[in-house]
Amino acid sequence: MSHGVVPDRVAEGARAGIGPLARALARTGVSANVVTIAGGALTIIGAALLAAGMPLASLLVLVIGTIADTLDGQIAKASGGGTRLGAFLDSTIDRVADGALFVGAAASGANLGQPLLLWSSLIALVASSLVPYVRAKAESLGVSASVGPAPREARILIFLIGLAAWALLDLQLLFVAAVLVLAVLSSITFLLRVVHVGRQLSIKER
Repeated sequence: MSHGVVPDRVAEGARAGIGPLARALARTGVSANVVTIAGGALTIIGAALLAAGMPLASLLVLVIGTIADTLDGQIAKASGGGTRLGAFLDSTIDRVADGALFVGAAASGANLGQPLLLWSSLIALVASSLVPYVRAKAESLGVSASVGPAPREARILIFLIGLAAWALLDLQLLFVAAVLVLAVLSSITFLLRVVHVGRQLSIKER
């Protein structure tokens, strides 16, 4: 699976790095579904902290939430494979968490008097919700749609890098730039997937 602008080696290395922790949690009986819910809850809390103008606290909570979001799949794998309920829960909470991030960023832009951050967040909110929708719809029709520079892993990484620049270095404009980049890349990914799916369906229907 493509990880967009995130090098495949980095993405796979991150998963391998948390593998031992996931296996340890699985042995103690920790459920992947519980970790999924915890990760989603942490992301919502982090987004609320961002909206409240607390970038450092937001960053810390979101990093933990992101680790949990990666752990759940690894725990399911270590437990012998995921379930359909787990897959449904994971996908649904991912959508809620993604929406919370950009709502938090939009609220932050409104509070700071940053119209570029506000509007970039709203565009990213819509575009990033359409990216997984196109993939899910395409797969229901028997074709693939994993192309584009901004799948979810890439979007989360760019968001966290921008937030870290603000929280740790007081470079608020870099966070604004990161959200703007996300708005652009998510829109491009959406359009590329629509075109990709259209071509595949046209070939299948000939």
